[in-house]
Amino acid sequence: MRKNLKGCKRLARETLAGNFTVPVIGSIAVAAMSAVSGYISTALFPGDSLYAIIGGEVFSFILSLVICVFSAGLYRIYLNISRREKYSFGDLLYFFSHQPDHVIVASFVLALINLVTSLPMAWFSYTTDMGSTADAQMNWAVNYLLFTLLGFLLNLLIAMPFAMTYYILADNPEMKGGQALKASAKLMKGHLWEYLKMLLSFVPWIIFSMFTLYLALIWLVPYIETCMAVFYRNISGEFDEPPVSPVTPIPQFQDETEA
Repeated sequence: MRKNLKGCKRLARETLAGNFTVPVIGSIAVAAMSAVSGYISTALFPGDSLYAIIGGEVFSFILSLVICVFSAGLYRIYLNISRREKYSFGDLLYFFSHQPDHVIVASFVLALINLVTSLPMAWFSYTTDMGSTADAQMNWAVNYLLFTLLGFLLNLLIAMPFAMTYYILADNPEMKGGQALKASAKLMKGHLWEYLKMLLSFVPWIIFSMFTLYLALIWLVPYIETCMAVFYRNISGEFDEPPVSPVTPIPQFQDETEA
């Protein structure tokens, strides 16, 4: 039977109970990789010149593609936890031996969306000066916040249809990256508002984590990701009666050249 959002969250809590160790360590490891890549980028391309900004962004972009292969393995862990199937920390490396190029292609598109939607904020940062007075600096900070929010909203709207891509690849590692993106967009059709409501329901918890110096995210992130794994299973028909394959729409995305 299809589940509502409360049902998805309930199942996520039930399956995650007693299984926090691996996803917590995995999430911290992937987050640490992203943080280290930022430090490396800054070290290799210091300063605020146009060359440094472009060089740093390109370098970070390339590193993010490699990190996304680890991220896809983390999605596989969450999916297995939600299904009460076997998983291990080694699953982080799963896609390095199972068509990593497919993950990289999908990640390239998603990273490109992230890069393009961050351009307004990058442009503002490069073309404006904070000023020397308190009023000027306050105005600059407000505008910076607005441009950051604009980039976030653009990224959310454009990337939302592709939110299930890594879960689809976890179920179908042989599927090409472009096919997985198309399958995600098809799967999310009619479920975008449900997905957005799911995301919004976590906002109070994220705000609460600020008062714990974000330490609460150590447990909150695995919970959110497990909820999303259950959400994927829900909209893909895995809970239907009789149950259907969780990847029903995927066979429609075969390469036309193979026909």
